[in-house]
Amino acid sequence: MKKMEKDFENLIRNALRGKQVPILVLDNRWYTLFPKGRKPAEIASIETNLNNYLKLQGKLINEMKNLKVAKQRLMQGIVAGMEEEGERGNRKKDNQQRLLLETSSRIQECSEQLMYLPKKIQLENEKLMVYTAQYCFEQMTNSDGRLRELKQEIRELRERLADCTEEKEALEEGLQNGYALMHNVLGPEVMNLYDKGKLG
Repeated sequence: MKKMEKDFENLIRNALRGKQVPILVLDNRWYTLFPKGRKPAEIASIETNLNNYLKLQGKLINEMKNLKVAKQRLMQGIVAGMEEEGERGNRKKDNQQRLLLETSSRIQECSEQLMYLPKKIQLENEKLMVYTAQYCFEQMTNSDGRLRELKQEIRELRERLADCTEEKEALEEGLQNGYALMHNVLGPEVMNLYDKGKLG
């Protein structure tokens, strides 16, 4: 990242410090910043990463729920089968205990991943906010420049229109005066020939 971009990033991050920033990819207003869905490559890449983190978080939360239900059932099965005797009962107990350990281990893994995901999501969201702000400021600067150009063009066109209107009115007045004078001097018959386009 260039120095100017790094300074800009620091400004944005400092402005965001202590504020609750919504997850941009979950906010429909964010999508309106990109007409026809066209996003710069960096923004699209960060968006994909953030969406992947959010999907992983949802997947892990659902998996944790399912694992906790499975663990509860296994524990109930172990308690219910404690009185079973014999080789079959021992194999069943060993299998349930193995499954219980595997389930507990997977719950622990999911829990650890879920512990770090919110921070990753927050950092990726802040990064997306920085790149989005930079994109928007560039767009606004470009639009502002073009707006100034258009205002100047409109001002020039208005001046040209005023000049043309003034010239048109002068020509109309001259034409009316000339027509009236010629009508009085030459008479209506000659002017009818002019009106029919046979003279001039």
